[in-house]
Amino acid sequence: MRRIVDSENQDQVLSEWRGAAAQIWTYNVSLKRMAIRVYRPREPKEMYVRAGGCEYIVGPFSWENSDIQIVNDLTELISCRIIDEKVGFELRCGAASILLGPATAPDEIFDSSSDS
Repeated sequence: MRRIVDSENQDQVLSEWRGAAAQIWTYNVSLKRMAIRVYRPREPKEMYVRAGGCEYIVGPFSWENSDIQIVNDLTELISCRIIDEKVGFELRCGAASILLGPATAPDEIFDSSSDS
């Protein structure tokens, strides 16, 4: 079963997944949505960082030893950044959320039925 992490618990969950591998998992150009898969080999659970309203991205498509952070800045036009400073990754978007659960196909990440 997959679950969405409450925004007040995002930093804690991100710290628990520090050091895992990360990769761009899916992108929908027309809806400007993206998901980053964060995983550890041989672990049944994965974390997905989902972004909506994506406007800008720089950095690798996959990397080891991730240290992903979600930075919210409500004073900017793009109010959220998903970053991993160690590898030079930055994704600017309107909002981000975290989904935890078993590995899933890329097209199921934004499926509303997956948010159980």
